[in-house]
Amino acid sequence: MKMKHILRIRALAFVLIFLLASCEKAVDWPLDGMMQDRIIVEGIITNENKIQEIKLSLPFKNPNEPAPVVSGAGVQVSSADGVFLFSEDPDQPGLYRSEQPFRGLPGRTYTLLISYGGEIITAKAPMTTGQDFVFLKYARDPETKLFRIIWVANTYNAKRAAMYEILLDWSEVAGYEHLEAHETRARLIYYTLPTLDVSQIFAPPAETVLFPSGTKITERRYSLAPEHAEYIRALLLETSWQGGYFSSASANLPTNLSSKGAGFFGACAVTIKTGTVRLTGLSDPTGN
Repeated sequence: MKMKHILRIRALAFVLIFLLASCEKAVDWPLDGMMQDRIIVEGIITNENKIQEIKLSLPFKNPNEPAPVVSGAGVQVSSADGVFLFSEDPDQPGLYRSEQPFRGLPGRTYTLLISYGGEIITAKAPMTTGQDFVFLKYARDPETKLFRIIWVANTYNAKRAAMYEILLDWSEVAGYEHLEAHETRARLIYYTLPTLDVSQIFAPPAETVLFPSGTKITERRYSLAPEHAEYIRALLLETSWQGGYFSSASANLPTNLSSKGAGFFGACAVTIKTGTVRLTGLSDPTGN
């Protein structure tokens, strides 16, 4: 009888935890005034020979409004291979592009330097080696007869953190040619991280994207240095993994930027594979 009583108490406690976790309450979080003079940096140098990009913006309170841009800054990236200057795109203020194409090299460390308003902001980012990967898996939805992604990568790997960017394009499929771009294309992001959090396991469900046979798929794997992976983990804890049964307490995001910089500057080796969705299965993916 005593054992049954203990089991009942444990079961009741378990149910109570889930009931409490499912309750929602609107909370007005005071924004840190110290963040208002920060410059938000978004930029990843890759091993692709291309015009590299760095985006600069300012903090803002309303998530439904565009971020205020940082215009007129001096931006450069350097490594053992030389110094690469960036110029602001006149058509997209706040977006800085390298003045010439260049590729990053695994094993190198890249240094970002930003000068703006009398402030100097710097960051260092090592590029880890790119890795081969298994192409994503998808299945046909029995109701719509369209397809959906069912697996991209394992969410946990202690030694090989990565970001996966999935580009779907069905704009050339019969019946979809005259639709708007946002109706025939999708971009999805997945991560493999060296940590496994309860908030991640019980995260709110993500939106399901459905696409037809004939869709072209481009899967890009970005290698992540440990510091970069930790930044992404913290960002997910504050965003995508919030709202589940085990949301974490809010905290300041880590950064590799000095002084009044926020965000993250990264250097990633990229591995790419492409394929086309077929009714009989995915066409043989090709990659670099």
